[in-house]
This record gives sequence, C-alpha cells and structure tokens, in this order.
Amino acid sequence: MKFSIVTPVFNGKKFIEETIKSVLSQEGNFEIEYIIQDGGSTDGTLDIIRRYEKLLTEKQYPIKCHAISYQWFSQKDKGMYDAINKGLARATGDIYGWINSDDFYLIDAFATVAKTFTTFPNIKWLKGITCVIDESSNLIKKLPCYLYNQKWIQHGVYGRNAYFIHQDSVFWKNDLWKKINNIDERFELAGDYYLWIQFARHSSLWSINIPLSSFRKKGGQLSNDMNNYRKEQGIISPSPKNWLIFRIKLFFWLKSKTSSVFNPFFLLLYKLLFWDRNKYYIEIQNSQPTITKARSYIA
Repeated sequence: MKFSIVTPVFNGKKFIEETIKSVLSQEGNFEIEYIIQDGGSTDGTLDIIRRYEKLLTEKQYPIKCHAISYQWFSQKDKGMYDAINKGLARATGDIYGWINSDDFYLIDAFATVAKTFTTFPNIKWLKGITCVIDESSNLIKKLPCYLYNQKWIQHGVYGRNAYFIHQDSVFWKNDLWKKINNIDERFELAGDYYLWIQFARHSSLWSINIPLSSFRKKGGQLSNDMNNYRKEQGIISPSPKNWLIFRIKLFFWLKSKTSSVFNPFFLLLYKLLFWDRNKYYIEIQNSQPTITKARSYIA
C-alpha cells in the first residue's frame, strides 16, 4: 500500500518542518509518496524543503516504512486548491490525503489508516479525530469522534448547520479521487467543503475513533475568514428549504445552547427528529479495526 500525501505551502517557514517530519516519520507496512507543492516562497521555506531532500538522498533520515518518495515543486499558483490539484495530479499511491504546512500527522496515523482500509476494503474514505493545537504546538483540545450522514454531506450540512469535516484527518482511496479529479479552483476557502459533497455522491464517510492529526489555530489563517467561507458554501451548495434541513438547524441550534458534548436529552431529541438508530463507526480494539454501533451522533 502506498500513501500519496500533498502539502500546499507558501511562505510557511515557521511550521513546515514539523509538517514534513510528521509525514516522513510514519512507521508501518506501506510506502509514502510525499509531494510538496510550493507557491514560490521567499521566506526560507525552500531551504527547509531542500534540507530534508538532502537528508533522504544521503540516507541520513531514518525511514520507518518500506520506502519514501520525496518530491517538491515551486511555482506560482492560483491558490491553495490549485496547489493541491497539481500535487494530486502527480500522485501514484493507493491512499490520498493532504496536510497543510502548519498542521501535522500524529504518530501511527498512517499505520492505523492502512490497517483500516485493508480490513474493510469497501470503505472509500475515512476520517479520524482532529486535535487542535496552538502556535507552540500545545494541545488546546481533542475533538470528539463525530459521525457523518452521507445524505447530510450531500446537502452540505456539515460545516454549515452541524460540525465540520476537518480535512487534516481525512484519507481517501485513489479511485474515489478519480471520480472527482479536481477541486473546483474558483473557491479560495471552501474547496474542502466542495470535495466532501462530491465524495458523498459516491460513498459514505466512515469515522475512526482515534486521533490522526493536529490542526493549528493561529492568527491570520484562511479558516478564520468565516464570512467569505459562508459565501462560498452558498455557491457550492445552496441550502434547500425542506423539513430535513429545518430539523437539522433546530437540533444543532438547541445543541449550541449547552456546553455539554454528550447529553442524554440531546441523544433522545436526535433520535426523535431523525430516527437514526443504526450509526456505526470504527473502533480500534486489540490493535484491530472493528465496526462498532454508536450510542449517539458522536461516537
């Protein structure tokens, strides 16, 4: 099995070394194809990228998987999603993902994903738990293991009316990507939202109850621009006005009024509103991925 991972970057000197090391240090029964797509950095980012190329070429970096292919390209682009498309166009692996230049994967993330895809070959894409960190890489919080309804993803519910699908902990098979081929480059902020909707037209998203990555909260990042993010969401998926969407909005509005992550009242309300009693997720038990029935919309 081969992972193809893309990192889009532009002037990311401050954090990219941590990102690179998190990919190259993954250990397990797989290969890694790592593609860094730089937008023409001038801040020293390329010096860091070249240093790891040199370490790998001279066999000075310990490789803990079968093999690592390390490629980088530096050219002006039209934005993050253009860079990601260019990177994934070069990909030759079985499993795809992208990690931004200020985020990083956790230890054993690839091993867990590889074992899950091998155990359940019909799964096309999956999402682990995202940890939120600060600019000093200190843990702020570990997000719950959220569950995702395929129809709701198609309607654009997640990230708008409900919790997000955090990109850093999502992996997918290459044949699913080939059905989409590219992220729509018109969008500067919500390209991931666009991609999830496209994926959900072909396959269900499975959640795995284990942390896979860390997302860094910092000032000035694109994800803070929620006004323009919402505008792009409206273009990608105009929210339908129907009874399902009304119920979803009502439920998560009520849920926002309490600080409790899991509350028996909201579990009962969820079941009353959606009659969703057969949600499953993946749990790691004795180092083996196992399908487990969930007690709620949060595993």
